[in-house]
Amino acid sequence: MPVSTEITTLSIEDDLRICPSCGYEYGFHTSFINMNAGKDNPVRCTREVFRVILICPECGARYDVGWRVTFAEPVSKVVKTTDLRQVCTDTLFKGGQ
Repeated sequence: MPVSTEITTLSIEDDLRICPSCGYEYGFHTSFINMNAGKDNPVRCTREVFRVILICPECGARYDVGWRVTFAEPVSKVVKTTDLRQVCTDTLFKGGQ
């Protein structure tokens, strides 16, 4: 089963365990993509932020539900963003305050 190269933006309503593409009912695998991967940006964030991507184990469809995570601290903080284009959030820079 090939993994899709396309990442679909998806909203979570009450529950997200069924793949919208194929109907697989037992949840998803996860992967992490660096938000700065492939970007030639002279301004860097002080912390690396990763997109959390859900992957269907049955059909390989990939979904971005807006979760962002950093591994820069001993205890990682998960940040739910409303703007999927936002790379570094105030929450991450203020230590989750």
